[in-house]
Amino acid sequence: MNIKLSIIIPTYNEAPRIGATLDSLASYLDKQKIPAEVLILDAGSPDNTVEEVKKHSHKFKSLRIISTGPKPKGKFVKGLQVKKGMLEAQGQYALFMDADLATPLKYIGEAIRELESGKQLAICVRNLQKSHKGLRKLISGAGNTLVQTLLLPGIADTQCGFKAFTNQAVQAIFPLQTIDSWGFDMEILAIARKNGYSIGLIDVPDWKDVKEGSKISGSSPIKASLQTFGDLLKIRWQLLRGKYKE
Repeated sequence: MNIKLSIIIPTYNEAPRIGATLDSLASYLDKQKIPAEVLILDAGSPDNTVEEVKKHSHKFKSLRIISTGPKPKGKFVKGLQVKKGMLEAQGQYALFMDADLATPLKYIGEAIRELESGKQLAICVRNLQKSHKGLRKLISGAGNTLVQTLLLPGIADTQCGFKAFTNQAVQAIFPLQTIDSWGFDMEILAIARKNGYSIGLIDVPDWKDVKEGSKISGSSPIKASLQTFGDLLKIRWQLLRGKYKE
């Protein structure tokens, strides 16, 4: 199979929605005639996420379930899942996306067009002042100001869970990734910038905040923001020390 696109989906306790997500994804790929493989990176879900994935795997020409081991209690390991999935990807392009379909699947096509036009990365960008409400809006707005000031000027949203890469960029960027938690998005973009890879920005005005099953709830936004701020300082320090060169 000539694989054009590898799609990486990190999962943890996604049993209630992963089946519908895979059905929608299979239908989209079939209609668009995109030769693709799907990689499910599961962090030891204690629910029946893996069983649900297996029920829908026949809808894809290639679907692999890869375990990243049991998730430590209270830890956010999406960065670890994405890194492992990206380095396992066999496609010409590789894209990671969230299981909740907060970013509509039509942006897969837009991401591919960005990469085919010569960009090495294509990332979806939300309008954080419109997409988030209340405390999340305040935190995300302040956080992005810091990120643009200290790390990634010109990128209005580093955290949208929908990013695509050429195979060349994958092999250059992800071996250098060190952060497994909330700040991994910032790190991979900082590595890309440091090494001269071009980043295409895709506006996503129809992104939706899927609260049900979200990993950010209750007091978590504050905890996540503190963790991300620590990651931001670590990335800045690593850049100053020249640690992100290919």
